[in-house]
Amino acid sequence: MNEAQARQWLCAELPGLRRSAQAGGWTSALDDALTVLDEGGTALAVVGLLTGSSLPSGDRGDNGFLLFGTYDTNVTGEYVCPADWCSRRAGRDERGRPPHCELHRCPMRFAQS
Repeated sequence: MNEAQARQWLCAELPGLRRSAQAGGWTSALDDALTVLDEGGTALAVVGLLTGSSLPSGDRGDNGFLLFGTYDTNVTGEYVCPADWCSRRAGRDERGRPPHCELHRCPMRFAQS
C-alpha cells in the first residue's frame, strides 16, 4: 500500500471505523491514531496504527470500498474530497444533504463539471 492508497482507505473506512469504535469502546484509540494526521503524519502511518494489533480484532469497520462511487443526482458537478487527498466522488443523499468527509470532519467540496 502506498500513501495514495492509504488515503483512499482512510476516507472509505472511517465512517465504519467510527461506528465500530463507538460500539466497541475504542474511540480514544481511533482519535489517537487520527491525531497523527493532525500533527502532519502520513495516512500510511495511520493505517498502520488502525490495522495493527492495537484495535480489537473484528472491530475495524465495514468494507469501506463499498462506500465509494457516485449517487444518481441532477447536478452539473460532483462532490470531491475537500483536501484533494483521495479520488472519492459523491452526490447528495436521498434527503438532499451534501456528503460529508469523515476524515477531515467537514462537508465535501462541490466541483462543477
